[in-house]
Amino acid sequence: MAPSKSSATPDETRSRFAALEPRIKNVPQATIRKKWKPLPTSSQDKVRQILLNVEAKRRGCNARIPPLSKTRAGQASKANTKNALKEEEYDKIVEEIADKLISRLPRMPFPPAPTSSSQDDTPFDLSNTLHRISSLQSTLNMNTSSSHLLRRQIKRERRLLKRDTAELDALETGLRSAKDLRRKKERGLHPVVRKLADSEMDSSQLGRVERINSITGISTNSSEDTDSRRPNGLAETLGQEEEDERKDETLNSMHKQLRNHLTSMQNNTAPIHPVLAAMDETKAMLDSFAMKKFDHETLSQIYNVSG
Repeated sequence: MAPSKSSATPDETRSRFAALEPRIKNVPQATIRKKWKPLPTSSQDKVRQILLNVEAKRRGCNARIPPLSKTRAGQASKANTKNALKEEEYDKIVEEIADKLISRLPRMPFPPAPTSSSQDDTPFDLSNTLHRISSLQSTLNMNTSSSHLLRRQIKRERRLLKRDTAELDALETGLRSAKDLRRKKERGLHPVVRKLADSEMDSSQLGRVERINSITGISTNSSEDTDSRRPNGLAETLGQEEEDERKDETLNSMHKQLRNHLTSMQNNTAPIHPVLAAMDETKAMLDSFAMKKFDHETLSQIYNVSG
């Protein structure tokens, strides 16, 4: 059989309605002695009148406060006598407590009253107070959920920053390996060949190199600074070479042969430059595709990057 509605526990009944939780504030005895004072005369008169009204409401046949218990019709006279004694004792207790409070009221300390600027004579409204508490609670819940969302956003941004840092490390590693490979290739060339290759690079080759650098994201500021300083050094080197040639005529024939040989080598390797540029562009596109499609672990395995 299902329990009736009247069998609900007091906690469940209390939870249905809005209520204020009791709070206890411990006040030091020194604070009470120094700051607390008796009530003003007007306030004492009001409290005294309230206590006298309580005594009057408990007395006489026209008492407004109901008795402790009511006897039903048909009960024994003994029960009526017992209830009458209880009522009489209760009236005496209420009268004694009221008289004691009235006698002690002039000497009882109370907290200091608020200042005139903050004093509010409007009566206390429980419904408005509970409504304000509920509105503050809803605001608190909204702010709490917003803070949770912000924390999640921060964690996501940190993960993205970690992934971008890993991609940057992989790109820097690839750039360092490309620079090392370029240095190794340049070590096997004669210095004269390097100067000739640099001086005879036409505008189409420069445009191709700039396009590859823009695809791979390599800055060309340092190379432009080096190129801006290179013609002066090259002119000085060529002037020194011409002076050496004038001093020693025997080297003219050997120098011409070497220049012809280098020119033929350059003509033979010229068709390979577009292939190398296409290979570099393809590698850059594959690296960009890998950065977008693969995760950090796969990229580490591809580029042999630890951590």
